[in-house]
Amino acid sequence: MEHRLVWSDSMNKDHLDLRFRVLRIGMPRGTEHYPKVDNDPRTKFLCSYIGEKMVGCSTLQVDSRKGCKYRIRGMAVDSEYRNKGIGSEIVKELQRKAGEENTGIWCNARIRAVPMYARCGFEIVSDIFEIENIGPHYDMEWK
Repeated sequence: MEHRLVWSDSMNKDHLDLRFRVLRIGMPRGTEHYPKVDNDPRTKFLCSYIGEKMVGCSTLQVDSRKGCKYRIRGMAVDSEYRNKGIGSEIVKELQRKAGEENTGIWCNARIRAVPMYARCGFEIVSDIFEIENIGPHYDMEWK
């Protein structure tokens, strides 16, 4: 699938809408915005577009822990475009960026996303845990 990846220092309505549709099903509008993350000037956003349509989004947050400077937040791919490699390509570009700084990335991965992160070299580093109103997750790292 032909798409292009675009880095940004800020987010827009399309990004929030995609996050809301994919990641906040059954939750109130507004929960898709992470104020302390989205408004942090160190945060970077990477999105995938087909034409002018945003089909994937991610947030690269500075949230350091041993071996990892960055954390992936708000990773979402539009339901019509899943299983076409878009999510993996977004993650690989995030890894490339982190690799430029010789650091790793961590994330809280939803169960359905674990195989994609594993294909990109992430490892599970926790027991399964529940995030309220969202569901079961694993803590994963790539170093």
